[in-house]
Amino acid sequence: MGSRGGGKPFGSGANTSLSSKGKNVSESSGPAVEQLSQGVADIGLDSAQDDGEWEVIAKKSKNRAGSSAAKPWGSQNTNNKAWGNPEVIQKVGMRNNGGSGKNPGNARSTQPVDPRGPTGRGTARPQTFNRGVQSNYAAPQPSHETRKSSRWFKKFFDSLDSLSIEEINEPARQWHCPACQGGPGAIDWYRGLQPLITHAKTKGSKRLGEVFGKWKGLKDDEKDHEIVWPPMVIVMNTRLEQDDNDKWLGMGNQELLDYFSGYAAVKSRHSYGPQGHRGMSILIFESSARGYLEAERLHKHFAEQGTDRNAWDRRRVLFYQGGKRQLYGYMALKEDLDLFNQHSQGKSRLKYELRSYHEMVVNQIRQMAEDNQQLIYLKNKVVKEQRHSKQLEESFGIVSEKLRKTMEENRIVRQRTQMHHEQNKEELDFQEQFFKEQLQTIREQREAKEEDFEKLQQDKRQQVKELNANPSNNEDYRSRVEKVEDFIELQDKEMEEYVAERDSLIEEHGEKMTTMKRRHLEEELEMEKEFDARLAGLMKKYTPNQAEGSANV
Repeated sequence: MGSRGGGKPFGSGANTSLSSKGKNVSESSGPAVEQLSQGVADIGLDSAQDDGEWEVIAKKSKNRAGSSAAKPWGSQNTNNKAWGNPEVIQKVGMRNNGGSGKNPGNARSTQPVDPRGPTGRGTARPQTFNRGVQSNYAAPQPSHETRKSSRWFKKFFDSLDSLSIEEINEPARQWHCPACQGGPGAIDWYRGLQPLITHAKTKGSKRLGEVFGKWKGLKDDEKDHEIVWPPMVIVMNTRLEQDDNDKWLGMGNQELLDYFSGYAAVKSRHSYGPQGHRGMSILIFESSARGYLEAERLHKHFAEQGTDRNAWDRRRVLFYQGGKRQLYGYMALKEDLDLFNQHSQGKSRLKYELRSYHEMVVNQIRQMAEDNQQLIYLKNKVVKEQRHSKQLEESFGIVSEKLRKTMEENRIVRQRTQMHHEQNKEELDFQEQFFKEQLQTIREQREAKEEDFEKLQQDKRQQVKELNANPSNNEDYRSRVEKVEDFIELQDKEMEEYVAERDSLIEEHGEKMTTMKRRHLEEELEMEKEFDARLAGLMKKYTPNQAEGSANV
């Protein structure tokens, strides 16, 4: 089978050793299984190096200058993945000095290549050291047992071993290509062994690549790990000197906090043993993502200046020039805290716990980012509200000033109206008093006239009585008495008529006065309504318009 990678088909004598059942199957089924084994083995897959992923074919280079580095599809890939033996000898075509691409006699020279060499886009074609040297060396073919032990073919050959000869040769039995598993051809079915053998013979030695432009990300999900909680940083070489009892003395808690005051540690602890201060101290940070970031920042600071864990373990220098001690620091691990608590018992032991890094740091940072976005949104909203409130305050101030001026103008108008009303009231009171006096005068004159009229009637009656007071005889007396009675009767009748007409006149006058007063009240009511309507129109005319007020604001 020809290989697109420039390989050479394996020989038919490769599968020389078989298991008992596999040998029987091979011997009984004829050349079919042997051809299938050879064809499948020709597919260039290395069981020791291949991880089952499909290679991504690089995009064809636009370099047309004939550079060998710009040919990603050629056979110069030095990491050709072959089945079985990882020490693959790649056959590379030699070019002669004339540039024909083939040596005389179509001979090929071979060169051993490290299978771990770099591959991929832009890999140059390997050059042979001895140009024109011909060699007939052929790579050793992997045995049948080697192919069967490959993790790619193991399941396939196990299936073959479990079947009888008749079952293997059934034309209706369907097969999957074992070399295509995990790739585009993994789902293809081949009915009978002959189509599978044909597929294996026509399959190139190099695995098919996927369409260019597809990428593969991380193989595994983001891995989590446990961290010491609360966050702590180990500070080493913190002891100073020995006292009179040969006990070591070291830095104090506050001294250590002050020394690293730029990193917001909340407290510090020191490790003590039988010899006193052990030179091992701890800075404890806030139990939050912020505290962890502060501890990590201090850890990176130590690493940047070369005084981290690696320096302490391998090349520690306790003193530098001037006799001062050099401090070392790094993030605390469980082993460090166990060492720190080595000589501590009970309540004196430093308490800690192991927590998930994602839970305590990553999730909190994400939550802080979300909260920060929400805070920014709320801040912007507050700024808008403050700006709006300021505009409302300015508008309120302008409207209040206008209202104050309007109220002052209304007060002046009310004051003037009150003064005018008082003046009108005084004038009306004066006129009312004048008319009342006139009416009183008329009434008094009328009463005087009535008294005079009554007195005149009485005087007239008295005169008639006096004229008939001294009669000369009885007849004359009787005649005078009759005249007086007739006069009195006539006068009484006239007075009755007078009283009736007077009462009628008074009643008519009263009705006219009532009608006149009603008409006056109606006219007064109409005048009040007219005044109220005109006053409302005047106030509406001089009321500030709301739209104009908003536009002015």
